Amino acid sequence: MTDSGASEVDHAFQLSFSDRPRILVDRVNPLFWLGDAWAVIVYLSSGEPRWLSSAELPQGAETRARYLSDSRHEHPHFGDWGSMAGKMLTGLQGRARCMFNNRIVVTDQELLVIALSPNERHAEVTFRTPLTSIAWTRRPHRKKHRIQFGFIDGSWHTPETNKLYRSPKDFLELFPHTLPHTAKIPDVLSTPPAEGTGS
Repeated sequence: MTDSGASEVDHAFQLSFSDRPRILVDRVNPLFWLGDAWAVIVYLSSGEPRWLSSAELPQGAETRARYLSDSRHEHPHFGDWGSMAGKMLTGLQGRARCMFNNRIVVTDQELLVIALSPNERHAEVTFRTPLTSIAWTRRPHRKKHRIQFGFIDGSWHTPETNKLYRSPKDFLELFPHTLPHTAKIPDVLSTPPAEGTGS
């Protein structure tokens, strides 16, 4: 099992406040409204209240082909909200009335995103997928503690994490076929990866 710290989602990939899934509904911090009020003030003062509408995620055959051919290979996400990557992204944007951290957990059969209270007494699974649905994993450039997850539907996502794994050895034991940042993002729709990739 491996886990991440609290995840931060890039503004370009954010759900609107109303579209974010409600989680940990039985946990309410009476003072949590102060955080909500501060968040609203910050958004309004920025002149760009991004929480009013969900982001339009990169999708479509033309965009996908451009991303795959880009020599920099630094596109952190591809796939609409209904794709496997989009569902993972949704799972990282839960809405609760208490503090929580997102954890990425890997078991012998599944990859999960779990919302966990700071005292680790309360948890909720917000995304889960069998390891067989992960077509590839890749280490993106410049980010030591980030990993890209590529799915069998051709979508991919790169979670923003404080720390994804305890050591490189631990992670490579879980995903021994992880690609280096110098490798291109695989085009699994036209050339399926070798058996065992990403597992």
